[in-house]
Amino acid sequence: MITIFGDSYIETEEALTQQLQSKTFTVMDARTGFVLYENAQHELMYPASITKIMTALLVLEEIDDLQQELIFSEHAVMSLPYYAGRLNMMAGDTITVYEALYGLMLRSGNDVANALAEHVSGDIGSFVARMNSRAAELGAVNTHFVNPCGLPGNGQHTTAYDMALIMQEAINHPAFNALIAAPNFYISPTETFPEGLTVRNTNMLIQPESEYHNPSVLGGKTGFTNAAMHTLVSHAQQGDHNLIVSVLYAPRGATFTDTTYLLDHAFTLPIQTLFEAGNHQWEVPVIQDIDGELTEIGIVTARGQSDLRLPMIDAISDIRYEVHIPDILMPPIQIGETVGHKSFYLDETFIGTIELISTQTVSSRMAITPSIQQATPPYAITAPQPMPVLLSFLIVVPIIIFALTGIVLIQLHKRRMRHRKLMMRRKRREMVRMRYAQYQFSE
Repeated sequence: MITIFGDSYIETEEALTQQLQSKTFTVMDARTGFVLYENAQHELMYPASITKIMTALLVLEEIDDLQQELIFSEHAVMSLPYYAGRLNMMAGDTITVYEALYGLMLRSGNDVANALAEHVSGDIGSFVARMNSRAAELGAVNTHFVNPCGLPGNGQHTTAYDMALIMQEAINHPAFNALIAAPNFYISPTETFPEGLTVRNTNMLIQPESEYHNPSVLGGKTGFTNAAMHTLVSHAQQGDHNLIVSVLYAPRGATFTDTTYLLDHAFTLPIQTLFEAGNHQWEVPVIQDIDGELTEIGIVTARGQSDLRLPMIDAISDIRYEVHIPDILMPPIQIGETVGHKSFYLDETFIGTIELISTQTVSSRMAITPSIQQATPPYAITAPQPMPVLLSFLIVVPIIIFALTGIVLIQLHKRRMRHRKLMMRRKRREMVRMRYAQYQFSE
């Protein structure tokens, strides 16, 4: 089933089918991801070396310094089947990551793919796991990789649509665009290649002398295995048209002719403006809790971050949109900060989203601290505040000394009293003896 948006620009579906030899394809607007044309774009297919788009994307996302040295391990070069394409490096050869990326994307070296995977993740298995998680993050839910190079393997599959999504993300990196646009690249000398090595891009759409050369194509990645046949994902631009074309399972040369045919028709679609950033704005109050009361402290005016324009034939009246912006905002809000978005749909087909950004800054306000008299009325009971340590020491120590002194004095007083009582008893006994003796004497 061939789906064509704006099929009045194509003679007939039968004519289109006769012109195309690729089993599946996707033509996507590179800015929004909106699909203009497609045929069986979600059918599972073998990817072949277009897998290396994801490999290069991960390398560029993970490595900042592309001048790092990359050393080819024995496993990277010896674990490949005999028929796999190679850069023909040997174990111990050293090049930079920058050079390796050109060997990956132009020569399509499978040994380079292995070496880059080991360099980024430590081992190939860990790198492949990251490839699959990244594909899921991008929405490529029908893609599963089992190696970083694209050779057939149990469970290795993708779709024309998924590969277009991956390419859409990759072209956000200027270094990637430079890779896929280069017709040739020179790799500096190694032990295996003491004179250096020049690699040539296998994408004939960018080779000026090729019969397939297409000046609107900015770059792409080719692939081939017996199981996948020929595959190609391309990025092209003409005027305001910015497109990605993904074609899978085609005979030799057909990926180039099919891509050009699809681009020629897509470039005829008129560019329609769905949204102009300067023509729409939304006002949102900024609310802050000040002293227990929600207070409006400002208004944020939100507008679109950019225009939304894409090639399509359908009437603008067929487009619906949804604005997602909160009723209130909480400070601080910075100028240029995203505060919402506006999404566009053609029937139930998602077209694209424009971020809504703040046109001004709104800072938080400080709460008003009441005076001591206001905070502590005469009848208020104020909770005791903790005393400083030094003050506590100066108060407690004298109390302890005073208490101990009191205890000592009490004990001394008690001792004197006991002594006095003892002396009085002795005196009484002495007086009794004297009276008794006097009494006996008188008798």
